[in-house]
Amino acid sequence: MDNTRAQLALFAAASPEQIALREVWSAALTEPRTNRQWARRIAGFDDPLPVGTTPGGHPLNGTRLAGLALDTAGVPTAHPLMHHGRPLLLDLGRTRTPCPADGLEQRTGTVNAEVAHPIWRDVTAVLIRPDARIAWASTDTDAQRRAADCLTTLRTLCR
Repeated sequence: MDNTRAQLALFAAASPEQIALREVWSAALTEPRTNRQWARRIAGFDDPLPVGTTPGGHPLNGTRLAGLALDTAGVPTAHPLMHHGRPLLLDLGRTRTPCPADGLEQRTGTVNAEVAHPIWRDVTAVLIRPDARIAWASTDTDAQRRAADCLTTLRTLCR
């Protein structure tokens, strides 16, 4: 939100001081390294997930889902499964993750899938936010614990 507010302030500059700030900032963005850094930030690629929103500390938590190849019902990637604008639970484990409770199951799409990529070898379930950011990933083989962790994350995302 702060990023968006700052952009709005620069674009809506009206006072001489605000206009000067926008011009200085525009000049700074002509530097390729600065431009790349801020392009990633504006696009949300480098925004961290809020601390304490995901159980566990899986390295995939907070990363972008990028062209993950799936082996499920003829759908080659997860992106077409996200058209509903809700979090998507990909169940990748041999034991199925129960659907979340507390009325949150209507706010989540759930797909059983397999992923061949080596980085995902031990991942049993992953919850993907509507912006294609991984909110939670698990390597837990216990379906009930996975469901509880998924529910904790969903409560944070859907409040």
